[in-house]
Amino acid sequence: MNVKQSAAFAYFMEGVRMRVWILLCIALFACAGPGSPRASASEILALEQCLEIAIKNSTAVGISQEQHLRARNDVLQSYGGLLPNAQLQFYTGHTFLGPTKSIAIDSQGRPIQQSGSDYESYAFSLMSSMNVFDWGVTAKSISGSKQMAKAASYDLQYQKDYVTAVVIRAYYDYIRKMKLRDVRRMSTEAAAKNLEQVEAFYRIGSKTKADVLQAKVRLANTQLAMVTAANNKENARAYLASLLNFPLAKDFEIDASLEIRTVEPDLDAELEHMFAHRSDLLANHSRVQASQCALTANQNSRWPTIDASFRYSWNDRAFPEDANFFKQDYAWSVGVSLNFNLFDRFTTKANILSARTQQRIAEYQLQQARLNAILEVKQLVLALDEAGERISLSEETERQAEENMRLAEERYRVGAGTILETIDAEVSLTEARAAIIEAKCDYLIAKADLLRATGRRVTTQ
Repeated sequence: MNVKQSAAFAYFMEGVRMRVWILLCIALFACAGPGSPRASASEILALEQCLEIAIKNSTAVGISQEQHLRARNDVLQSYGGLLPNAQLQFYTGHTFLGPTKSIAIDSQGRPIQQSGSDYESYAFSLMSSMNVFDWGVTAKSISGSKQMAKAASYDLQYQKDYVTAVVIRAYYDYIRKMKLRDVRRMSTEAAAKNLEQVEAFYRIGSKTKADVLQAKVRLANTQLAMVTAANNKENARAYLASLLNFPLAKDFEIDASLEIRTVEPDLDAELEHMFAHRSDLLANHSRVQASQCALTANQNSRWPTIDASFRYSWNDRAFPEDANFFKQDYAWSVGVSLNFNLFDRFTTKANILSARTQQRIAEYQLQQARLNAILEVKQLVLALDEAGERISLSEETERQAEENMRLAEERYRVGAGTILETIDAEVSLTEARAAIIEAKCDYLIAKADLLRATGRRVTTQ
């Protein structure tokens, strides 16, 4: 090695030592523990925690909860049709009567003075009535209300499942963007190191100026990709924070591990479990049941009903001193009535047709929901299998790309290769690492979505 080569080598080693020293300082500062504000303020969230927070803070889930409560109140109201109503009324007033030439008798049989008079009046009444027989209309109304309450409960669960699906994608997309940013950073560091080597070789005259320019262009491209990757990471973090209903200033981090636990789902078994447990299918089935009850209730409302009633009343011109309303000036009655609407201007007919139409709509909606669910589960099973195969192929590609990168650098160092070969090898390695991240994230998303789509609880297990 001549003097020029020795000086270039010493310059290169000095640059390497400085870079290592800077990286060690950064690592020590990041691991300072309590002295680091970010480490003390950040909260590391796992997927299950994110799902719990998102469901708790979701406004859509809150709306579904209120709708479920309203449906339960409708059930209580429908049960009221089995009970008698009751109405209690008190009245007091002052009546003025003008002069008259005829003999007048008031409501209590007392003569009214022809010159005119005025008097106090007091009244008390208690009334009650209930339906005795209505051909099962009330019973069907109760059954329909119960089915709608069940549908509202399943809708609430489906809304939670929907929020779960969105958060799952956002969670793993954030991990995807974080790791892709790390890959771009590694690529940028490798391009910077490559540029230092090329410049060192150029100083000793073993490489050309074109090699230096190509290395600089490669470094600039990796830096630009690094900026884009960092921006994508921040956008993914902001989207996840919005789903969790976190303020923009809240500092949090997530568990970025990508632990793959492979599964081999059986399509027939997954579909069978889905039909029995998927919330939107169960909700649509309950709506079909409710529409059938509504149709029967409207059909039976054409027939006469039997009601029972009770009434007690008392009135006088003077309020009794002992407040006893049961000794005089009172009346009471008990009766049964048969009610038959001979002509209601086609209202009942229109209600029956509307109920029958709503029943058919509910059946079509259930059928379409089943078709959509079958297609979704089939697609998720295929996506899961595809992502698993991509993981295996990408890992093998990464090993080959690392070996190719090592050989390209060695050939370039001894002068048997070109800078373009080294750059191509580096690009291939970066793409292989990114492909592994993409495949793993897609696998975990498909796995979690399959759990949700078949009505299972979503976990990372």
